[in-house]
Amino acid sequence: MYVVMQNISLKLTDRFIPEIFLRYLVKKRIKKRFKKVVGYDLNLESPQSYCEKIQWLKLNYLEHNPEIIQCADKYRVRDYLKKQGLSDFLVTLYGCWNTPKDILWDTLPNAFVLKLNNGSGRKYMWLIPDKNSVNKNAVFKDVYWALRNNFGYKHGEFHYRKIQPKIMAEEYLKDNRKDIRDYKFYCFNGDIAFLSIEQGRRTTKHVRGYYDTNLNKAPVKFVDDLDEPDPPFERPGNFETMIDIAQQLSKGHPHVRVDLYNTDGRIYIGELTFAPECGYTPWDPVELDFEYGKRINLDIAQSFLKSN
Repeated sequence: MYVVMQNISLKLTDRFIPEIFLRYLVKKRIKKRFKKVVGYDLNLESPQSYCEKIQWLKLNYLEHNPEIIQCADKYRVRDYLKKQGLSDFLVTLYGCWNTPKDILWDTLPNAFVLKLNNGSGRKYMWLIPDKNSVNKNAVFKDVYWALRNNFGYKHGEFHYRKIQPKIMAEEYLKDNRKDIRDYKFYCFNGDIAFLSIEQGRRTTKHVRGYYDTNLNKAPVKFVDDLDEPDPPFERPGNFETMIDIAQQLSKGHPHVRVDLYNTDGRIYIGELTFAPECGYTPWDPVELDFEYGKRINLDIAQSFLKSN
């Protein structure tokens, strides 16, 4: 009975639940899921591992940093990137609306991507390769229900709840390889520890490899991960520019994953993720979890909190 009430409570908004009780429920849920997925008890009092420190940042820091809130907002981050001198790497924006009924469907190109600015993952993104072959009303219904789901509560990513929900329509990126590649740079205060390159999200063959900044294979592995590419991914011609972008955007942050695309030689900034996989990443072996945890300097967050 308690579990049922807990799940119901987490689906409600903070208008119905006292804040202190809400946070208690979320924290309890995080600890339970952490033990189940990551494999050991979560230590929030003295976090040491990568996953533990991500949980600490979620519960103590991210929602208090206005820059992080803006950067996590897929719409408002565009202004931030422009101020950083990175306008040339923005994905084309076709429109931004508050509700599905506001979407100017007929004015959009044949191919585009709809997504919410305050969520993460495929549940908050709709790929439309041909709008004439999809059920517009079904898409709008999915968007409507996604808007009602408070993404920030489920796993304690409270910084997302401070983002005003919007619906965005962006360019449908394509590549001569038929499927674009994702470049995800795992950064720690301006330093790139490693990156993942993956391809195949839109096809049946989804593969991923981990590399250092010289595109040598990195000693990174996760439980139940995707197959590695064979042959390994080659180095793109403008890879140094991608490195520069990731380093620039991660400076001053304990940890951020900078997601980029590189389609036919052109770089696009995807998003900035401050709690990759919500902090539920089972490393293989678990010693890697603690090794990469050393790279997250919580003093940066604690110093910010003390001064604000």
